[in-house]
Amino acid sequence: MKTLLFLLLLLSFALPRELLMATTYPIYYPLLYLAGEIYEVKVLISTKTDVHHYEPKPQDLRNLKEAKHIFTLGLESWERKLPVSKERLYLLNQNLPLIGNDPHLWMSPKSYQAVVDNLYKVLLKIDPKNQNIYERRYREFSKRLKDLDEKYRQSLSQCKNRWLVSTHLSLRYLARDYGLRAEGLRGVHGEEEPKPSELFRLINLMKKESIKSLFVEEGYQGKAVLKVQREAGAKVYTINTSLYPTKEGDDYFSIMERNLSAFVEGLDCKK
Repeated sequence: MKTLLFLLLLLSFALPRELLMATTYPIYYPLLYLAGEIYEVKVLISTKTDVHHYEPKPQDLRNLKEAKHIFTLGLESWERKLPVSKERLYLLNQNLPLIGNDPHLWMSPKSYQAVVDNLYKVLLKIDPKNQNIYERRYREFSKRLKDLDEKYRQSLSQCKNRWLVSTHLSLRYLARDYGLRAEGLRGVHGEEEPKPSELFRLINLMKKESIKSLFVEEGYQGKAVLKVQREAGAKVYTINTSLYPTKEGDDYFSIMERNLSAFVEGLDCKK
């Protein structure tokens, strides 16, 4: 009898786990944390690319075909056009505290909680037998998120500069939730260069408000940055808004801690 149980246990470890797919890193990190004990979890867009203009590659299509369930935020047009059955695709955009159709909720730990809540509810619905695991992991993740939210609140409460100016309009949730003001180059994604009128508008704002900090997406090397630096006299601070891992072991929390350090320095906050 013991031998049989041992063989069954060994077999359970040998069998490949079913695959869950997150489209982007902001969905991947909580999905991995909540369901990683049970499922294999992968991210669809695993390279630095413009997620706003994403088109599936052949390998992406194969990964989508293999996945039992696919999870996506659901605010970009391409997300609703993914070549998978509706039964396997879960949009996590219900009852979110949105600003228009801006998808960047994860840049605010406070707003991001609503995305994690939706993901948790979907997992309970599709896999109720593992409810205890999901509940435990959800509580742990939410506790860490609440702690990070409090750290952001305290760190950003006493800053000489209250303007978050960025090359990509991605910091509006952060500004809303922590009493700041956000502005950026509208319509600029990836390697696109902004329209001259957008650049002129932003530089004028920075001069008018005496803003000397520009937050730039990691890897962005557009000419716009040099122009703003030169004409507004701004110093550049690098942030990671895509949550793409750049260091071994990176997760949502490690990346957002580094982002916070950049915000504290760039906004001249009291430490």
